[in-house]
Amino acid sequence: MKFRCKYCGREFTSETALKRHTKDIHKSRHYAPRIVLTLAVALLLVAAGAFLLTRQGLGAPISGVECQSGEQVAYHVHTLLEIYMRGEKIKIPANIGIIPRHCMYWLHTHDETGLIHVEAPRQMRLTLGQFFDIWGQRLSSHSVLGIDLASSNLEMRIYVNGERYSGDPREIELMDNSSIVLDIGPPFAK
Repeated sequence: MKFRCKYCGREFTSETALKRHTKDIHKSRHYAPRIVLTLAVALLLVAAGAFLLTRQGLGAPISGVECQSGEQVAYHVHTLLEIYMRGEKIKIPANIGIIPRHCMYWLHTHDETGLIHVEAPRQMRLTLGQFFDIWGQRLSSHSVLGIDLASSNLEMRIYVNGERYSGDPREIELMDNSSIVLDIGPPFAK
């Protein structure tokens, strides 16, 4: 029985001789299926790892807010947040809600101006409490930024668009071109 090389047409008397010929003479064709398979498996593992990271840890949803690889533009608004502690303005960190080279939460900052970017896949009600959760900071009527107001003899005054707000600060909706001021004192900011 004769064995023919499918690449060059040469004939061999044994299958072993044909395999040796293919491996030695047609190296790229011999190894190509293995290389393609190896790359496919590697890509599958990377994709599976990214999926697991986003669903079970790094980039997992926080308070119902998802972290996605691209910016969402269907619903895009900006809210300015200012925090004053005993009359001094506190910087809101840049890149809250942004995991570099991975994903971006629907609520995030780009710089230290306090501008909260709301970029969601559809119009929805997103709140200051959700932003603080993404930031990793506590916020309630009795506590802010890790400070227990009562035990520190402090009070928090809240203003939304210049008007005094007396409700739960976590429930303040982030709306376009609105401003939120958390003023913790005394002394209070002027």
